[in-house]
Amino acid sequence: MTRTNNMKPSAQLLYTYQRAREQALEECRLRQEAVYARFPRLREITEARKALTYQLGRSLLAQEDPQSTRKAYAVNMQALLREERALLKENNIPPAFLEPVWRCDACQDTGYVTGEDGVKRMCACLTQRMLAEQFTQGQVSRRERFETFQEDIFPTPRQRKATCKARDICKDYAERFPGNNPPGLLILGQAGLGKSFLLNCVAVRVLERGFSVLSLPAYDYMQAVLAALRDRQPMPDFHAPDLLILDDLGAEPMLNNITRENLTNLLDARQRQGLATAFSSNFTREQIINEYGERFAFRLLSPRNTLTLELIGENLRLLPLPPLEET
Repeated sequence: MTRTNNMKPSAQLLYTYQRAREQALEECRLRQEAVYARFPRLREITEARKALTYQLGRSLLAQEDPQSTRKAYAVNMQALLREERALLKENNIPPAFLEPVWRCDACQDTGYVTGEDGVKRMCACLTQRMLAEQFTQGQVSRRERFETFQEDIFPTPRQRKATCKARDICKDYAERFPGNNPPGLLILGQAGLGKSFLLNCVAVRVLERGFSVLSLPAYDYMQAVLAALRDRQPMPDFHAPDLLILDDLGAEPMLNNITRENLTNLLDARQRQGLATAFSSNFTREQIINEYGERFAFRLLSPRNTLTLELIGENLRLLPLPPLEET
């Protein structure tokens, strides 16, 4: 369950959802009308299904025998559905053609879902859109995912084996989220080894599983903090997402008492709230301790708080491109 229920969507964002839903329903209606014009029996079946459902409700309200009423309803409805499926198949019409095409199947473009406990909550897609509104730079690349990981790009078997092992660990982390112990994730290694790619893969999978994610470079994070301090504005709520990813720790401006203190307070607050935070860095463990001090480093590097992975090998960005195939 996401932890962004204390956030409220803007009126503009809710209007965007309303318009998207209306558009999906209108496009569906036009497709249905085109099909019904060619195959009138399909329209009759649709109307019969609606009438059957309406009659079920009336019968139950009239306190008629509920068991026999529901049984008769199920028999008649199944007969209509079988006939509809047969007509669609006979005329090469995919069943989904008559249904709305939602941007989000979970909430059907309403922005809200009802859980098994009957409580209505914001859908993960809405919380993610809210985070994107607040942090315009915090976008996750859908192209960098576990399915697009290429094992053949590594120059040596040792580097390939180590990176594939890290990939498998990251994939397991994303599948278990938010139940990981430890909850945090840190990927270390020199530039060009795939740290950012793996973090983005984690972000995509966690998003797909219905949790909110904010992923941005550590540099952009500190710029947002400094802008808030400079303009005397409220600090962005980096406690909102279920998973916060700060990429390339060490590239952000190191300002006396500000960078260290802010990162320490952020990590400490998220850990106390049980929220997961993931980092990548070109620094070694020793460099992190020296650069950020023991308060931050011990919170980050403690095995109780963070799962740490180290990538090895050559910078993949500097490898020569494969030769072009002759045509």
